Amino acid sequence: MVDILMATYNGAKFVEDQLLSFYRQSYTDWRCIMHDDGSTDGTVDILRAWTEKDPRFILKEDGIKGLGPAKHFIYLLQYSDAPWVMWSDQDDIWFENKVETMLQAGDNAHFKDAGVVYANAELWNPQQGIISKRNTLYYPHALKDMLFLNSGVQGASALFNAPMRSLMLEPEEIYAMHDHTLLLVAVTMGEIVYVDKALMYYRQHEDNVTGNAPGSKCKKLMLMWAHRHEPIIFTSHYNATRAFYSHFQNSLSNSDKRILEIFLNLPQYGWFKRFFIIVREHFTLLGSRYLLWIKLFLRRYI
Repeated sequence: MVDILMATYNGAKFVEDQLLSFYRQSYTDWRCIMHDDGSTDGTVDILRAWTEKDPRFILKEDGIKGLGPAKHFIYLLQYSDAPWVMWSDQDDIWFENKVETMLQAGDNAHFKDAGVVYANAELWNPQQGIISKRNTLYYPHALKDMLFLNSGVQGASALFNAPMRSLMLEPEEIYAMHDHTLLLVAVTMGEIVYVDKALMYYRQHEDNVTGNAPGSKCKKLMLMWAHRHEPIIFTSHYNATRAFYSHFQNSLSNSDKRILEIFLNLPQYGWFKRFFIIVREHFTLLGSRYLLWIKLFLRRYI
């Protein structure tokens, strides 16, 4: 059994396509648990209609709204009790074999405790078709390779088990995004398996919460220059990382505590000392030390 948790907000233009892609999954032992954050565009009417079409679609109407995307996805976890969990955005389209492929990878991983499986996605919109064959450009396994991402691996590309859900349900003071927290937990206290294939269309449009994805390292570099007025580390992600460390520090290994303490202390240093520490500790951006160094030269730190 897999629980698909879908958080919605004003998604009436797109959500029907996503729900239909669940209905067409080759693996059929799933529930789609839906919760809306206060839509005003008819999204809830569409969700209600699907609960009448198929009992696997379950709408939780508990009066809670205004959570925002990060807390909304975390909030949804309380309604899940299946052995496996997937998050879903409201505007993507899953390939028919997505759940089956990821569940097989999860079963084959034989996780000892908390574990997550990530897949990839194709960037797509109806006007252009496939924009890029890969959304996730790099698969991090360690803290030093993910702290400068200002994100996690795409949350809608993840399948995680019940022990991981339990860790994610522990309340933190601040969240930047749910996928950022999931990756932090995974690289420090869990196991990660990557399925290096696209299993869904990641729809690109003007209403994307996290903005349009770059699609390649070259485009990432171009965006780095175009957005050079922005900081290297977003305040929201820095504060969320600090909140994660504060909550989980007693559960972390000494090496991970050391890396997090170094990262959290970086803003207090001048440029040269900060650069020296980043080089010494082998921090990377998308797996590249040099890409991170370029970003350090182009932008203010925080």
